[in-house]
Amino acid sequence: MDTIILASQSKGRRELLENEGFSLIPLPADIDENIPWVNPEKEIQGLAEKKALACHAQHPEHKEKWIIAADTLVVFQGKPIGKPADIDEARAFLKSLSGKVHTVISGVAFLDRTTGRLYSDSDVSEVHFRILTEKEIEDYLETGEWQGAAGAYRIQHKGGKLVERIHGSFSNVIGLPLSKLFNIMHHAGYPAN
Repeated sequence: MDTIILASQSKGRRELLENEGFSLIPLPADIDENIPWVNPEKEIQGLAEKKALACHAQHPEHKEKWIIAADTLVVFQGKPIGKPADIDEARAFLKSLSGKVHTVISGVAFLDRTTGRLYSDSDVSEVHFRILTEKEIEDYLETGEWQGAAGAYRIQHKGGKLVERIHGSFSNVIGLPLSKLFNIMHHAGYPAN
């Protein structure tokens, strides 16, 4: 199987792909992610595309044919929630999400560097949080998992205890909708084995 460039520093995305048997070179792309959120599903897909193209342009020394890029956004009550700046903001996010439903939107892009063809898609999942006690929130904050995580939690680790249920793709909530990715990889002609 070809080595693929992963235009991300997300450990969760890397683990998902490595668990599927992919050989990866993580090379984060430097792009401006500050955009007005009018149509989050379309815009998050566009950010994934921008990351793939930026990674290609910023790392010409790497000759691997394929680039995977993704971006994820948490939306709560119609407003985007990014990565918390500090523990106080993480606490506020978790208190807001407690006992409520929020949406996780991920965009994914797959670039064939040889042809320049770019394939992309997006996915949406609903996450239902349990009602959290102050102690549960403080205990979770002490883990440090909230750092660098959209919505201030990581469902694939201790943050899974905060969740009552999800509707949609679990891997999407981690930050990489695998079924959508595999579909666009197939359309791109990526080797099946």
